[in-house]
Amino acid sequence: MYQLLIVDDQPDLVEDLATMLPWSNIGIETVHTAFSAAEALELIAMTPVDIVISDIRMPGRSGLDLLEAIERSWSHIKCILLSGYNDFEYAQRALKSKASNYLLKPVEDEELLNAVSKAIDELESRWREISSHQGALDTLRVNLPIMRNYRLQQLLKGQMRKDEDWQKQLDMLGMPIAAEARPAMMLLRMEDYFLNHNEEDRELFQYAICNMAEEIFSDNCDLWYTRDEYGYYVFLIFPRFPPGQNFPESALEQKITQLQHYVKLYLKGTVSLVLSKPFPFPSGVAAAYEQLLASFRQRIGAERDFLFLQKDEHEQHEANSLSLLYQPPLLTHLLEAGQWEAASEKLKEVFGELEQKFGDSHEHILESYYSIASALSYSAHKNKLWLSELLGNGFNQLLAGPHFHTIKQLQSWTNEAIIAYRDYMNGRVQDSRSGIIQKVHEYASAHLKDASLQSIAAYVYLNPSYLSKLYKLETGEGISDYLSRLKMETAAHLLRSSTNKIYEIAEHVGYQKTSYFIKVFKDRYGITPQEFREH
Repeated sequence: MYQLLIVDDQPDLVEDLATMLPWSNIGIETVHTAFSAAEALELIAMTPVDIVISDIRMPGRSGLDLLEAIERSWSHIKCILLSGYNDFEYAQRALKSKASNYLLKPVEDEELLNAVSKAIDELESRWREISSHQGALDTLRVNLPIMRNYRLQQLLKGQMRKDEDWQKQLDMLGMPIAAEARPAMMLLRMEDYFLNHNEEDRELFQYAICNMAEEIFSDNCDLWYTRDEYGYYVFLIFPRFPPGQNFPESALEQKITQLQHYVKLYLKGTVSLVLSKPFPFPSGVAAAYEQLLASFRQRIGAERDFLFLQKDEHEQHEANSLSLLYQPPLLTHLLEAGQWEAASEKLKEVFGELEQKFGDSHEHILESYYSIASALSYSAHKNKLWLSELLGNGFNQLLAGPHFHTIKQLQSWTNEAIIAYRDYMNGRVQDSRSGIIQKVHEYASAHLKDASLQSIAAYVYLNPSYLSKLYKLETGEGISDYLSRLKMETAAHLLRSSTNKIYEIAEHVGYQKTSYFIKVFKDRYGITPQEFREH
């Protein structure tokens, strides 16, 4: 659904166009109003307007000036100009500024509705073109390096769907790799000489090292590489051999030895390298990456200019770490953002991993408990809340410490804590919304003559579009409908209880033109204000 803005220095005409035409029938959800070009530009800056209908002749900046300003900053907005002057010069400027339509006053309702429908068709056509398959492919080609980097980062973190068509993904990324390939992984660490340079020089060195690797492996391998969050360079090395045939380890060792040698020879710095054994792609990427990181920590450490080849698998009795608990999105961020369903799904996966891999490990249960408790504490305190208020009786368990002996016990406490937190925050949101609705009603009652969506939004410090949606969500009624109803109910009350003249009542509720007030009143109550008073 689209948003329309009507601009004219005659409030009665604006009100008539905004309320009397069946805009929703042609796809218009919200109709905004403005009484000058300056007010219109201010509203457009705050609200996602799609179509503007503007009079040409207005005090100060004209409708043509408005159109040209919109074209400079919001070229996606379609503009329809209304003019009481059949002037070729106006039409010429309008066409030059890419007006969607140029209509002469007085304009028929059907003609105006057709013009807006045409503008909607133009918008839909343009966005279809922008989002077309060919446009997407062109954009993808330009951004291939970024896309490749992003997808490899996801693989390193184990973020991939089980049902994902990886051959299709690789083809889209322009990677000449078979999905059933068995690559090796190389982790490269740039060392002291490079790190002593400024950021700009380091980027040049990184570029040079990656180019060297491309050159060395280019005869019979394809490389896919990225820089990880620790500053290491991660290379996936795909041999160009038939499926099932691995690259000879001696040849791989020779190539990475050459890379280490040429970096030292030509760039005057040292790098340390770790090379993995071949593994299944893409399922084995995250595990191979974790093993290479462990090799740097445990086997190379702070030593420089080292080369390590992984020959043997890790021994089965070695401890292993939880993975899903620390994969993005982190539980901390999900709780902080109030993404309760995503947080529950995350915890379900974490407890599934615990059950499957570490069911008898009290240490891993403790690790999970401390991480979950930390996420709850951080999120609550960042929201300026006390955990004792949020968790109720669950807080006593937190104070008592981790007395969980089974995964089920930890899962039960966690679920209760998350539900209590969610219910508290949802209640807080509802209280906040109720306060906003109350302020809207207070302002509208006190400023009925001048109240509008824009003035009310400014009063409650909210974006007009957001306020409009929030109000309708909470009350089931649009703000414009509420204001119109409030004006009519107030007018009816004054007609019953006062001796004010009808034009005085019309002015009191914000209608400068009495004839228009009478028309709106009759549309609502079925009789004129005078007939209402008499009965």
